[in-house]
Amino acid sequence: MTVGGTEGVRRANVRALLRAVHVGGPATRSELTRSLGLNRSTIGALTSELASLGLVVERMSASPGPGRPSHLVVPDADNAVVAVDLRVDWVEVALVGLGGVVLERRASQHGRGMDEIDRVIELIAALTQEVLSARKPRRFLGVGVSVPGAVQRGEGVVRFAPAIEWTNEPFGARLSERLGVAVHVGNDANLGALAEQLRGAARGHANVIYLSANVGIGGGLLADGELRDGAAGFAGEVGHMPVADGPTCHCGGSGCWELKAGEDRLLTLAGWEPGGGSEAVAEILAAVRDGNERACAAVAEVARWTGVGLRGVLNVFDPDLVVLGGSLAQVWNDYADEIDAAIGPSAFRPQGSRERIRTSDLGADSSLVGAAELAFADVLSDPQRAVV
Repeated sequence: MTVGGTEGVRRANVRALLRAVHVGGPATRSELTRSLGLNRSTIGALTSELASLGLVVERMSASPGPGRPSHLVVPDADNAVVAVDLRVDWVEVALVGLGGVVLERRASQHGRGMDEIDRVIELIAALTQEVLSARKPRRFLGVGVSVPGAVQRGEGVVRFAPAIEWTNEPFGARLSERLGVAVHVGNDANLGALAEQLRGAARGHANVIYLSANVGIGGGLLADGELRDGAAGFAGEVGHMPVADGPTCHCGGSGCWELKAGEDRLLTLAGWEPGGGSEAVAEILAAVRDGNERACAAVAEVARWTGVGLRGVLNVFDPDLVVLGGSLAQVWNDYADEIDAAIGPSAFRPQGSRERIRTSDLGADSSLVGAAELAFADVLSDPQRAVV
């Protein structure tokens, strides 16, 4: 093997070990030896290298048996990123340490109207300063942002986000300039899919669709374990899949799925004001249990249209698993039978649909966790270059 080849193998092994403890949590050298297929001396050398970079620490773990204590390799959470979840109604910012631990978080609710990008940037900057002041990490690695819109791959340009009225906004570059650190930007549903695969309900699955309904309905697609965002970043915009005649959507089309099954539709049908979020959806579901006729009719209507949309998603993409978040998850928890009936039988799904649909393990944090992983990507792909 050439010197260059040997160096390439070493760097790949360093990446593999760091990712193993970042995603899987603390592990003994013996466990890493087995999971990575490397010998003990190699694991020891790789661990020492990552420890010298300040990315992992070693602790002694008491052996459950009569043997000697084990060396436990632990990701050092003092290497941290800031994760931002930008939504139509609020912004949440979290400081997340290596290993995925949330160290601090702050949120700001506000009225709708996120069209003023300068105001959004200043709000994110203020919340970022708050979390960094509360728990200053030894090493600040960058920022990842989840946005409800199509994002140009690798550029941080928000191509189209109708819910917040952004078109071709160089958001990543502008926020990076304001904060003075690298900023990575991704679509909220794509990041939710990534998070659920790494740390949530989709672990172990390679072909996954993550669907979340808040103001709209977004979809993140994983095929063979890789995110698919399409030629222009619009893949997964299932909320704008036409399912009916009219009404007109803010995307410019008509009859979009999110107008029939989105959170705002449920709130409006039930007599609640739009914008109440998950708490308002929970109130409606409680009203259903109390026999409120208008709430019952609203949830039944939304459940039916949820099934109609899911039928299309299942038929077109044939995923191993569909993970539901937001109000879709809330309605599924109480109305799974009704939704499944609306999906209906299909020759494409002889075993039915129920076993291929589950709710998010990460709940409202899916996109936030995905944003953190986006920010960690540089250090995970090249640890030495990212921290030296």
